[in-house]
Amino acid sequence: MITKGKTLEITEKTKMNGNKTTAISAERRTQRGISVLAFFVPAFIMLILFIIRGIYPFGDRSFLFSDMYHQYMPFLSEFVHKIKAGEGLSYSYNVGIGSNFLALYVYYVASPFNWLVFLLPESLIMEFMSYLVILRIGLMGLTFSIYLRKTFGKADPAVILFSTCYALSGYLAAYNWNVMWLDCLILLPLILLGAERLAREGRWIMYTVTLGLCILTNYYISIMICIFLVLYFGMLLITEYYTMTEGQSQKVKTVFCRIGRFAFASLLAGGLAAALLIPEVCAILRTDFGNSDFPATLESYFSVFDMLARHCLCVTTERGLEHWPNIYCGVAVFLLVPMYALNEKISVRKRFCNLALAGFLLLSFGTNVLDFLWHGLNYPDSLPARQSFLYIFLILVMCYDAFRNVEGTSPRQIIYGYLAAVIFLLACEKFVESEDFDTGIEVLTLVFVTIYGVILYLYRTRKSELMRQVLGILVLACIVAELSINTFNTSLGTTGRSAYLGDQEDYKALYTLAREQEGDDFFRIEKFTRKTKNDGTLTGYPTASVFSSTMNSQVMDLYKKLGMRHSKVYYGFDGATAFVSALLNVDYMFGGSDKYENGLYEIVNNSGDVYLYHCKYTLPFGYVAPTGWNVTDEISTGVRAQNQLTEDLGIAEPLLDRATSETSGDNVCITADRAGYYYARINATGTKKVQVLGGTLETQDYSDLKDGSILYLGYLLEGERVTLTNGDDEDETQKVSAEAYVLNEEVLAQAVEILSKEHLENVEMDSTHISGTLSLEEAGRLILSVPYEEGWTVQIDGENAEPEQFGDALMAFDLEAGEHTIQMHYVPEGRNIGILVSAGSVLILLGYVLYQRCDRKRKDCAENEPSQKAADETMENENAEKTHTEEGSVKEEAGRM
Repeated sequence: MITKGKTLEITEKTKMNGNKTTAISAERRTQRGISVLAFFVPAFIMLILFIIRGIYPFGDRSFLFSDMYHQYMPFLSEFVHKIKAGEGLSYSYNVGIGSNFLALYVYYVASPFNWLVFLLPESLIMEFMSYLVILRIGLMGLTFSIYLRKTFGKADPAVILFSTCYALSGYLAAYNWNVMWLDCLILLPLILLGAERLAREGRWIMYTVTLGLCILTNYYISIMICIFLVLYFGMLLITEYYTMTEGQSQKVKTVFCRIGRFAFASLLAGGLAAALLIPEVCAILRTDFGNSDFPATLESYFSVFDMLARHCLCVTTERGLEHWPNIYCGVAVFLLVPMYALNEKISVRKRFCNLALAGFLLLSFGTNVLDFLWHGLNYPDSLPARQSFLYIFLILVMCYDAFRNVEGTSPRQIIYGYLAAVIFLLACEKFVESEDFDTGIEVLTLVFVTIYGVILYLYRTRKSELMRQVLGILVLACIVAELSINTFNTSLGTTGRSAYLGDQEDYKALYTLAREQEGDDFFRIEKFTRKTKNDGTLTGYPTASVFSSTMNSQVMDLYKKLGMRHSKVYYGFDGATAFVSALLNVDYMFGGSDKYENGLYEIVNNSGDVYLYHCKYTLPFGYVAPTGWNVTDEISTGVRAQNQLTEDLGIAEPLLDRATSETSGDNVCITADRAGYYYARINATGTKKVQVLGGTLETQDYSDLKDGSILYLGYLLEGERVTLTNGDDEDETQKVSAEAYVLNEEVLAQAVEILSKEHLENVEMDSTHISGTLSLEEAGRLILSVPYEEGWTVQIDGENAEPEQFGDALMAFDLEAGEHTIQMHYVPEGRNIGILVSAGSVLILLGYVLYQRCDRKRKDCAENEPSQKAADETMENENAEKTHTEEGSVKEEAGRM
């Protein structure tokens, strides 16, 4: 029987639960609203800037800048071509003269977002990449807001201010085009949130999964995040240790347990990514990046004072070889960081640890040894201080902590902080020598610092909720304006969309024509002048050039020996003579006009302004030379190397004869001794750019030149004259030093005839297999125009064989006379072991999750059992009481009767 009192009690509890549910629902709505704004505010700012810049469809510009222009667009195009053709990701003949595509995919294209490209037509790949940047910037704001809300436990609208600063920081202004890094910045707040849960509660699933996904997305930036995690987790343990309530021995035990879990979870995260990580490491170790020497001496690039000045508004972003970090994240930091340092409402240990870590990061930007360590035992080849997003994250977290604890800062301290910021900015004008800092930057920064100082003072001294809401809207408007001004002035490089894509259909049509003429034979196409350094992957045809950090450095060394273009991350066909072109199986050339036609190159057809040329002197995919025929290391120049190669074929005369040249001031003039095909060899290491005037090519520009580089001057008639002059507008002091050579076409014809006499026949090729047959009248060296890599396994006549190397780069086999069958299969080195490690890691993770779930159910059952027993006993007592009451009622009724 329910009494009136019980009814009232139940009613009150229902009301309380209803109020609590309503409050929770209101808080969740607030959280959702904050998350939506944290995403859309920075994304909307970026969209508006796209519109202002005229980026398609709002104009004919495209958001292609630097490596996005030369690498990311071409590589994503190749990724799409390969997947649609069903080729898989192992190998590509369109990357250089053949390359491990899995390594390139992991380094450049591994973002899960890139798989969304298949939802759009191929013609919109550029727009897909561009507008994905806006999406990623929005997601950065979202994840940073989630971090602040979860870490500080409050649905605070002020989160939007700081998440927008994170998403549109100076780091993003400098590197927003570097799309392969951006996913890691999205995941960073979630990784650190997982690390904090691990340090405080021992829970590690979120940390492991997010870190594993980060490593899968981009292992390189993940190196920096992992280094930061070690420092950050150590800081967390220090601050958590003093908040533990257990005894001393138990606290020490807990700390060591958390360290063990951190190490295990970190290794497991690496294991989850091992399917891509291990093959990538194997590939990188075979590049020039795998051979870096530790700095011999300790050096400082610049002072901390100079670095702090880069927090100012509209400081020019650094993307070159200087070491300046891009650390701008809103000028309010000049006020909020001192407020954080002095705020008594924040624990001293927490303040000290955060400020010390921020100071260490600042020191890392300006010290060569730390810079070397942060970048994975390497110095960055431009794009400096790639870890500065970690510093920005830490600074903004401290600034938010200072703002939410503004009551711990007195109005007088705010005034003193503002005056200190003004003094610092005035001192910058006097002492900062960087060209990136000028009076306009100082004045603009000072204006916004003053606005924020006034708003902070009013926010601290006015308790009215309405006043604070008005100030919040005002500061959001100021931050939107500030970040928009900075991004507009320091970012958003563009290029013409039509100029970039305009000829693609012409190239594809002419490549199709060449394939029809060649049938099933493998061949390569190159260009007289190129749009990007990866034109083959952009359009989809086999080439002989590549610009990639994962390129085969052995091929680069061969190109260097032959006088062709090269660098630490690039090898290019430019500088190839007609003989080298044949060695590399280049049968066709693309040209932007008909001026290249001569006895070496014949026009086949044209489509629009693009001309297809056929090379007169070509070699098959697999050609046979005398046993041991090779490019020796003792030969230092491309001309001597090529003359030595033809001499080793038994040809007496040189391939390239010295021709007349003379120095005239800073220029070199070449006069043709006889009609023929002329080349120049650059002698001076300081000559990086040369312009050739005169001859059939009229005006031709050459860049990326080094000592020994070869220039093609075209066909010259006897007495015709060309001039080599400095083509570097930025350095007019350069003097050109060069030698002239003329091609001996008879020697070229003999060499090609000797090499093509016997060749690989019945060739079948796909993305992972090569096979063919060979008939030799006498012993010889079979040379294939694909590079040697560890992933190739070779069988000759059914038995495993180890290949030789031509020029320490191309596949070669010294074979005896007779009939031979060649079978080659490619598997990226480390792929199988990587898959096994990842599979094992997934099983461990799933096993732990299942165990945790079963353990939780067991504990719930154990907890519910006493409750159920008590409930049963209560019910029995109530039933007994009810029975007793009913019996008494019966007896009483009987007595009355």
